[in-house]
Amino acid sequence: MYKKILVPIDGSGKSLLAACHGAELASNFGASVTLIHVIPVLPLDVRGMVINQFRAEAKELLKKVARDLDRFNVSIDIKVKTGKTAESICRIARKHKYDLIVIGSRGLSEVKGYLLGSVSNAVTIHAPCPVLIIR
Repeated sequence: MYKKILVPIDGSGKSLLAACHGAELASNFGASVTLIHVIPVLPLDVRGMVINQFRAEAKELLKKVARDLDRFNVSIDIKVKTGKTAESICRIARKHKYDLIVIGSRGLSEVKGYLLGSVSNAVTIHAPCPVLIIR
């Protein structure tokens, strides 16, 4: 049923929980998992100064999450992209033909009290495949 599962990671507790769910599903279906972190578009005057640092930090975060998922014994790939978060997630899912996106309900930037984060909501609306939202 699922062969390729995409899991957006922002470091929030919900995204880490989504990673565990995605890896467990992958283990059950013999699927692979791709962890993705999207660095938001930055103003031109600061982009050059910090983008390499953000990329390095994002890669370290994804590597740590991948190590934490070793117990599920599934193939895990990591991707770091720059752009509008929801748009980038959906574009990657479409381009690489992912079967499922597993995403946390709220990320680090969400205000407490919202039922569904703006990124997860946008991904649900625009994704080319089923989306599993983890609360």
